[in-house]
Amino acid sequence: MYLKHLSSLEFLSYVAFFAVVIAAIMRVLPGRAPPLRTRPYEEDELGAGDQRLAKYFVASGCFLVLGGLHMAAKNLPWVDDWLARGGYAGHLVRDLSNTHLMIVGGGTLAATGLTWYVLPRIVGRPLASAGLAQASFWFTAIGLLVFYFALVENGIVMSNLIAHGSNYEAAKAQMGNWYKAPVGMGAGIMGLGYWCFAANVLLTVFQARLVRVPKPDGHLWKFLVTGTAALTVGTVQGVIQVQPANADWLYSAGHAGEWIDPISHAHINLVTGLTMLVAGVAFHLLPTLGGSRPSRRLANVCFWSLLAGSLAFYGAALFLGLHEGRLVVNGLLTPEQAEEATPLHPFLIMGTGVAMFAAFWLLLVVLVRSARPIAGPLRLFVLAACGALAIGTLQGPVQAFPAVNEVLDRGGDAGDVIVNLHSQLNMLGGLMVILMGLGLAVLVRLGAVWPGRSARIALLGVSLGMAAYYASGVAFATLQAHRVSAGESFEFAVSSLQPWSALVLVPAAVAVLAGFSAYA
Repeated sequence: MYLKHLSSLEFLSYVAFFAVVIAAIMRVLPGRAPPLRTRPYEEDELGAGDQRLAKYFVASGCFLVLGGLHMAAKNLPWVDDWLARGGYAGHLVRDLSNTHLMIVGGGTLAATGLTWYVLPRIVGRPLASAGLAQASFWFTAIGLLVFYFALVENGIVMSNLIAHGSNYEAAKAQMGNWYKAPVGMGAGIMGLGYWCFAANVLLTVFQARLVRVPKPDGHLWKFLVTGTAALTVGTVQGVIQVQPANADWLYSAGHAGEWIDPISHAHINLVTGLTMLVAGVAFHLLPTLGGSRPSRRLANVCFWSLLAGSLAFYGAALFLGLHEGRLVVNGLLTPEQAEEATPLHPFLIMGTGVAMFAAFWLLLVVLVRSARPIAGPLRLFVLAACGALAIGTLQGPVQAFPAVNEVLDRGGDAGDVIVNLHSQLNMLGGLMVILMGLGLAVLVRLGAVWPGRSARIALLGVSLGMAAYYASGVAFATLQAHRVSAGESFEFAVSSLQPWSALVLVPAAVAVLAGFSAYA
């Protein structure tokens, strides 16, 4: 009976996923596996794909520039007011589209390029498939562009309908397949790129078991495998979430549904996924660039603590979203009542949040210790990024305190803005700055010259711009949340702070844009 309700979009997504799985399995069937090797590969063999890596960093820079332009434009006074009036449709334009553009296009593509550089040198064999590497890049980049422009266009059209008296559900229904098809198509193509990436990493690590040579950093493979596996889980969840029935369910669940999307979805992608990749890449690259090498034991402690903490938080958020969301959608309770009716709610979030926070700070300490001996400017990239991550990750446990969480809930959309700023600081001021520094260092190894002036502008622009954007954004959103909790609408709370918020946020966003442009 389920097949009668299976849309063509779902069918194509499942076919693409299973095609990647079958292709990966075929690579390891008896008769296809390479023979046992006891002689180390030469450096030119390990780096056979190095000359194809530049496009990952170029594309990452271009996506970040587009994201920086979006970031500045959405804070212009009339744009900010108009998007606030659009409700959730405005959220698609203001936050969701821009977040995916910068995280996937800026962060994941850069991390993929770095993974293709370090993975062969960690496991001692070339990449299993150059074709999968190429497919992962193009599918991810093309899918992201489709997804981004679909969200922006549909968000603008639906916001316009809402401005003329409609509501979000009616506006979305009126859009029909013009909303469903491009959003689902973009998510599916982007997911296929992630699956190609994961398949290539897993195949390379699996086939590397047959290479019996010394591997000083061989224990780091688990960071890369875990990161790619988590990104795969996150993208599968993302494809599931954009299916029309599921998207409607999440919207109907209100704040309870937000524990699933964006909270659990973002954390499996950013913490268990991208952070694991960054850690594995950094632990290998920093010592080769003049830094100190973390011991195998310390690296393992970082890995297992971060894995346990991030998965515990992901599981808790997913459980709470499904459980409390069901209570809301079935018409039994409001999101606030559903939270109160779940006695374990504060203990699950606080316990798992503190565990993840402690693991993250351990990782930051190890990265700082590893980067301190580096004489060049790369050290500044790592130290600035770790400082931003320390502040951003600290906000996580703070906003999980029941009293703070209640204030954020009463603040409505303004409270959501504060939570979004937490993820923006972690991604743009933290992980992205590390990826920028490591990306430039790898390009120098491939024959480029370190771009001294541009690199300084990139570091200062992104770091100082994000510091100003985060601090002022939290301050203005706090004032908006106070007014919303007092009974005012989010639209009125936003407009009442104009043009003062724009006078601060727009220059800060322009500074971030200048930094990303210098990097690009």
